[in-house]
Amino acid sequence: MEPQSPPKWPSEEPEEGRGKLVVVLPLVLALLVGAAASAYALGWVHYARGNVAPTPPPAPLQIQAVSPAAVEGEQTRAPGKPDQAALEQVMRAAVRDKRLGKHLKAAIAPLEGAPLVTHGTGSATPASVTKVLTSVAVLEAYGPERRFETTTTLQGSTVTLVGGGDASLTARDLDSLAADTARELGTTKTVALAYDDSLFTGPAESPAWRPGYVESVVSEVTALLVDHGRSQSGGHLRNPSQAAADQFRRALAKHGIKVTGRPAKGKKSGTQLAVHRGDTLREIVEYTLQRSDNQLAEVLARHVGVSAGAPTFDGSTKAITATLKDLGIDTSGLVLRDGSGLSRQNRIPPRLLVSTIQAAASPNRPELAPVMTGLPVAGWVGSLSLRFNFDAEPGRGLVRAKTGTLTGVSSLAGIAIDTHGTPFVVVLMADRFKKKETLDVRDALDDAMTAVATCRCSA
Repeated sequence: MEPQSPPKWPSEEPEEGRGKLVVVLPLVLALLVGAAASAYALGWVHYARGNVAPTPPPAPLQIQAVSPAAVEGEQTRAPGKPDQAALEQVMRAAVRDKRLGKHLKAAIAPLEGAPLVTHGTGSATPASVTKVLTSVAVLEAYGPERRFETTTTLQGSTVTLVGGGDASLTARDLDSLAADTARELGTTKTVALAYDDSLFTGPAESPAWRPGYVESVVSEVTALLVDHGRSQSGGHLRNPSQAAADQFRRALAKHGIKVTGRPAKGKKSGTQLAVHRGDTLREIVEYTLQRSDNQLAEVLARHVGVSAGAPTFDGSTKAITATLKDLGIDTSGLVLRDGSGLSRQNRIPPRLLVSTIQAAASPNRPELAPVMTGLPVAGWVGSLSLRFNFDAEPGRGLVRAKTGTLTGVSSLAGIAIDTHGTPFVVVLMADRFKKKETLDVRDALDDAMTAVATCRCSA
C-alpha cells in the first residue's frame, strides 16, 4: 500500500469485516484444502491478538473442524479438464476492458502446468502481491510451525531485551515477559536495561522506498518490535526497537523492578532469564497475507535473509529469489528490492506468480499451505472483504487472491473456481494508469476474476 494523504479511495488494508457469505464458500475451501493442505486441517487466522481484533470464521462453517478426509467426502464433482476456448474468451474480454488500460499482464493456469492463456510479455510492478513470494520463501526456510523468540539475559546488573524477529509480539506478551524476568531476578530489584536487535543488519529503511513511507505505511525494519511497530495512536514508529525497550522498562516497573536510566542499545550477554515464544510462522504468514501487512512482510523477508546469512534488504531479496529457484520456479525477469511490495523497482512476471501459487497449492508441499489458507476471500475477509461488488458479486466466495495496490498499480493473484468446481490460478497485473482511475481498475480486475468463477471453463 502506498501512502495517500488524504486517501481518495479505500486503502489496501481496510478495517476488516466479514462480507456477505455465499453458499458456495464451503466448496471453495474444500477444493483449496484438498489441493494445498493435505497434511493440515484448514484453520483460519487466529494470530491477531492484543492490539488487533481476531477475525473468527462464521460459526456455521466450522472451518477448524474440517479435515482433508471430510472435505473429500463433501465434494460432489471432480475438477474437470480445462476448456481452452472458454479460457481464451475470458482473456479476450479482460483485454478489451478499457478500464484496465494498455499495460495489462495476465495469465490463467491450472493448478499444475504452464499457463493456458496469457496476455502481455515481460514483468510488471507487482505492489503487494510480492508478499506471496516472501511468504513462500519464509515457510520453505523455516517450516510453518517455527516460533521466533524474544528473550532477556542478565550480565552483572544489566538486563538485556533480545529481539528474535518475532512479528507477533504484543504489549501483552511483553508484559508477560517482564513478569517472568522479574521473577527470575529474585531479590534484585534495580537494574540497567539494554536492548539487542542485531539479528537484522544493514539499513532499517529500504533505499528503494519513496520518501515518507516510514512512519506512514511502515516502520523501520528491526528484529525487536511490539504491536507491529505501531504507536498507540496507530501510526508507524521510526525506531520500533527503542520503543519496545521503553515499553519493557515500564512493564518491569509494573512488576517491581526499577530501571536506572533509559534503555540503551547493547548486546546479548550473560545468562538467560526468560523467554517468550511467538505465534507460529503459519499464523503470521496467514495474517500477513490476509491483511497485507507491510511491516510483517518485511520482518518475514529478513528472516529469509537470516537463514541465508545475509539479513539485510539486499541479502533478504537475494535469498527469496534463491529459495524460489530451489523450489523449481523460473525466476527469469524477477527484480526484488523488498519483501512487502512497497518498492516501485520490483518487477515480477505473471508466470512466476503462477508457478509460486502452484507450488503453494501442491499436495507435495504441505509446508507452503499457509499461503493458500492466508489468501483473502472475495467478499468475506481480508483485503478482498469490501470488494467484488456490482457485476463482480457472483465471484464472492469463489475467489481467493492476494491484492496489490500502489498509485497507478493494481494486481490480483490467486485462485478462482469455475462453475464446474475446477480451480484455476489467475494472475492479473495492471499498471501505468492514472490515480483517479484506481477504483475503476479495481472493479475491472474483480470483474475479470469473476468471469473465471462464473465460466464453465472446464469440462
